[in-house]
Amino acid sequence: MIRRLRSSAGVTLVELIAAMSIGMITLLAVVAVMDTSVKQSNAVAGRVNATQRARLAMDTITRQLRSQVCLSATVPAIVSGTGDSVRFHADLSDGSRPVEQRELIFDPTAMTIIENTYVGVELPAGLTFSGVTRSRQLLDQVTRRKAPDPTVIFRYYAYTPPDPVNPPKPTVLLSTPLSTADRGRVAKIDIGFNTLPPRARPSPASSVTLQNEIYVRVADPNLKAPTPTCA
Repeated sequence: MIRRLRSSAGVTLVELIAAMSIGMITLLAVVAVMDTSVKQSNAVAGRVNATQRARLAMDTITRQLRSQVCLSATVPAIVSGTGDSVRFHADLSDGSRPVEQRELIFDPTAMTIIENTYVGVELPAGLTFSGVTRSRQLLDQVTRRKAPDPTVIFRYYAYTPPDPVNPPKPTVLLSTPLSTADRGRVAKIDIGFNTLPPRARPSPASSVTLQNEIYVRVADPNLKAPTPTCA
């Protein structure tokens, strides 16, 4: 018994504290790796979600804008246009229904893009449009893009003046809201916005930026002076 009491075999307090410290450091490292892995996984899933929703909305927006039609020889396709909204005549039917008016609106407060539809009604005086017939949300968690213009969703361009040397290009940026004269000059519309994952705070790491452009069909780029015309 005395020999066992005198024996120095075992773990001292210093060794125990050192072992506990090493184990704690290892445990904290494992927890940190797991936490980072979960955050990165959620970030990737959020970006995929944002990208899918943004692409579907962008496809719808570009399809709607490409469906622009002239209401008459003197009435252009675009009814009104600002940096956050555009209203235009469109026809997505087989010709059996009257021309409609479509309106795309970005709401910075609600962070949404809404599509409003105004169905045309044939009257003796001509085709008229009453209030909103249908309204649907195309996209949520939307913010403005960072470049080239962080204040607008829609940008409108007209063709350069006729030049005997350089071919005309739709690079003349029109000021908004579009004036009556400029509504008939629009040849290209640039669309761009940022989309966030659900319940995410705005940040460069989590946002997805999409940008596209459409060309108005009433502008023939093969002409020397391809000014949009409804004639």
